[in-house]
Amino acid sequence: MAKYDIAVIGLGRFGSALALRLEQNGQRVLGVDVDESVVENLKEDIRHLAIAEARDEETLRQLEITPDTLVVLGMTDVAASLMAATALSELGVRDVWAKAGSRQHYEALDRLGVTRIIQPEHEAGLSMAAELLQR
Repeated sequence: MAKYDIAVIGLGRFGSALALRLEQNGQRVLGVDVDESVVENLKEDIRHLAIAEARDEETLRQLEITPDTLVVLGMTDVAASLMAATALSELGVRDVWAKAGSRQHYEALDRLGVTRIIQPEHEAGLSMAAELLQR
């Protein structure tokens, strides 16, 4: 059994909002970011946090991410996102969700076998268009 229900790697606006909501709803969340100040700002709200560049198998093992952990990649850096997705695949993690900032990023994540890929700005635009069309 995984130590954490969900690991969120990359705690910018997207990742921190996601991790906070999951934590508030009783999930065992591991929040990971390379920026110490980001992690420091979340320490009162998320029980399990780590400062790390989670881009390789060894670091992921040290973070106690197992094949049963659902991992969300929320980082904006495309190279870091792809390296983390590759390392997670090599570690045997079966359920990886990710945020993509561009069509090319989306396609690269898809080729790496990422389970669910979202493009937040694109999806928000479609959602707003649907609302406007219902007015």
